[in-house]
Amino acid sequence: MSGGITSQYGFLFQRYAFIENVINNAAMNLFFTYEGVDDIDVSDINAVDMLAMASASNNRYIQVKSGTVSKNCWSKVIGNWILTDDYQNAVFILLCENELDFNVHDADIIDFVYYYFEEGASKSKNSIARKVNDKIFADNGENTIKEIIKELSQRCTIITRSFDELKEELLKTFTDTYCTDVKIYEKAKERRFERFVEYVVAEIDAAIEKKKKYTITFQKIMDIVNRVRAEISDNKYTIETVELKKRKKKEAEMLMEDRGIREVRQLLLVQNDPAFVTGELVKELLYKDFRDVYADGGIEISNIEDMAYANYEDALLEFNETPSPKEVFVKTTRKPIETSLLDNSPIYRNGCYVYLTGDDIDPDLQISWGEDYE
Repeated sequence: MSGGITSQYGFLFQRYAFIENVINNAAMNLFFTYEGVDDIDVSDINAVDMLAMASASNNRYIQVKSGTVSKNCWSKVIGNWILTDDYQNAVFILLCENELDFNVHDADIIDFVYYYFEEGASKSKNSIARKVNDKIFADNGENTIKEIIKELSQRCTIITRSFDELKEELLKTFTDTYCTDVKIYEKAKERRFERFVEYVVAEIDAAIEKKKKYTITFQKIMDIVNRVRAEISDNKYTIETVELKKRKKKEAEMLMEDRGIREVRQLLLVQNDPAFVTGELVKELLYKDFRDVYADGGIEISNIEDMAYANYEDALLEFNETPSPKEVFVKTTRKPIETSLLDNSPIYRNGCYVYLTGDDIDPDLQISWGEDYE
C-alpha cells in the first residue's frame, strides 16, 4: 500500500477498535476518549477532575497498531504508557493486526527500549522518547528504568486481530445488542451498524480537524443508537444522505463513463450533461442500497417498483403529442411513490425511476425516457 493509503487504513483500523471498545464496555460510569494520552483511554466519569489519582479499575489504555509492530514502535507503545499519570497501576492493552516477531519479555528487548529512551535526550522535545527521558531518567538509574519497562511489558496484554475479524466481531456485538427489534430484514441490521459507525467516525474526524480529543459518554452512545434505530428498521429507512451522496459521487462518475450502461444512455437522452447524469446515478446508487436491505423477506419493494412503473405509464398518457425524453423524465419523476418505508424525497424517488431504466429490469417494468437505439 502507498503511504497515504496505509495511513488511512491505519486510521480506519484505530476507529473500528475504538468503536469496539465503546460497544463492549459501555456503562453509565464510563467515558471513552479517542487520541487521548494513548490511542484510546477509558476513564471513570466520576473521577474526571482527579484523573491522576484514578485506580487500575478506573483506567484502561489501549493502543492500536495496524501493520507491523517494529522494535521502535514497541518502544513508543511503552513510552506512551509511561507518559500516563497512573502508569504504575493502570491496565494496558496493545491491539495489533499482526503477531510481533520478537518476545517483548526478552532481556535484549528491554535493553532496546531502554536505550531508545536514553537517546531521547537528544531528540525533539515533542518526541515520545524525549518526553519519557525527561519524566523518569533524572530520578532513576538504569536498573530501575529497565524494571519499569520490564514490569509494563509483563503487565501489558497483547491482542492480535485482523481488520476483518475486528469488523466481524463488532458487527455481531452491535447487532446482538442493538438490533433485536429487527425481525424480518437481516440486512437492515448491517445498515444500522454501518450508520452507527459512520456517525461516530464523523464525530471523531470533526474533533481531529479541530485538533481536539474526541470523548463519548454512555448517554451519547445511546443517543446515536436511538438515532439509527429510528432511521433503519423493518418498517422504515430514513437516513441522512449528505455524506452518503459524497461517497457515491465517485462511483457514479465512473459509471457515467460507461455508455454500455442503459441507465447512462437513457439519462444522456434526457440531458447531455455529465453533472446531471452523475447526480441521477448517485440517486440510483442510494436507492440500490435501500433496495438491497428490503429486497428479500417481503413484498414492499415489489409494490414500490410496480407503483413507479404505473406512474410512468400514467405520465405517458398525459401527453397529447409525442414527448421528448426530458418531458417524460420530468413528468414521471414528479409523481410520488407512496410507501411507509421511505419518505417521498426526490433522492429515492428519482433513484427508483432511474433504476427501472436498467438493462436487467423485467421488460414488464422497464422504463424508457426515449429510444437510444443500442
